[in-house]
Amino acid sequence: MIGKLRGRIQFISKDQLIVDVHGVGYLVSVPASTAAQLVDGNEGSLLVYTQVREDAIVLYGFATSREKEVFELLNTVSGIGPKLALSVLSTLSPDSFCQAILEGNLKRLTEAPGIGKRTGERLIVELKDKVAKSFVSTGMSPMVGRGDSEVAKEALEALLALGYSSLEAETVLSQLQLDGTESTEAVIRKALGFLVKA
Repeated sequence: MIGKLRGRIQFISKDQLIVDVHGVGYLVSVPASTAAQLVDGNEGSLLVYTQVREDAIVLYGFATSREKEVFELLNTVSGIGPKLALSVLSTLSPDSFCQAILEGNLKRLTEAPGIGKRTGERLIVELKDKVAKSFVSTGMSPMVGRGDSEVAKEALEALLALGYSSLEAETVLSQLQLDGTESTEAVIRKALGFLVKA
């Protein structure tokens, strides 16, 4: 089984790339969050989940262990395959997904293409206990995990309403240096400053 690859990155599409390791090219499928952290033509490193099927060996790559953990967790749910798991991770950050599961936030889960109401409900029922265990032990990003931050939640909702994906909004909010005294408007302005530059 392949657990990690390091080599030159060559993008084929937005969700597939080749990792050239000493002249051997490995075709790897990745979520949007991982793809955003890699640069075409540069060296890169990926944690790998190997799926062995009768007709093929398929590799899925992740920039962080958290993404890989959530991917593997999603694959334990009946009816959720690797492609759907990648779709979820391309729409929601691992922490945002875990939060949605714990809160039973069906609306957030169904933002991912391919996740309808029934599938979302199944995810909540089957994963709530598993997520609760891993969630508490590993923690979350500061913006998602700060339960006392109503401002952070309001800012997130505002960014989603402006058309940004959960993944984009979660990422930028987690990067802001906040002391907890800012107003919702100030946090939104800071976040938009980052998003517009990107």
